[in-house]
Amino acid sequence: MQTKKQMSRAQKALDKIMSGQSDKNVSFDEAAYVLTRAGFALDHIVGSHHVFRHSDGRRMVLPLHGKHIKPPYVRQIRELLKS
Repeated sequence: MQTKKQMSRAQKALDKIMSGQSDKNVSFDEAAYVLTRAGFALDHIVGSHHVFRHSDGRRMVLPLHGKHIKPPYVRQIRELLKS
């Protein structure tokens, strides 16, 4: 088992999202990083909404309003990554 210091940035962010214990404290950067590591690519930006697409057709829209994203978006990411 790795300690928190030894864990990679990607693993820390993924664990944070998948645990469901800190949905209010996930930053936009962490969420975008996890999505890109999971195979999503930033498709386009419309205003403050960043649209990520996966090659299999899955899509995620993340609004950028401040540093943190809202808990419903974190739950949506968690569901996308489970499927």
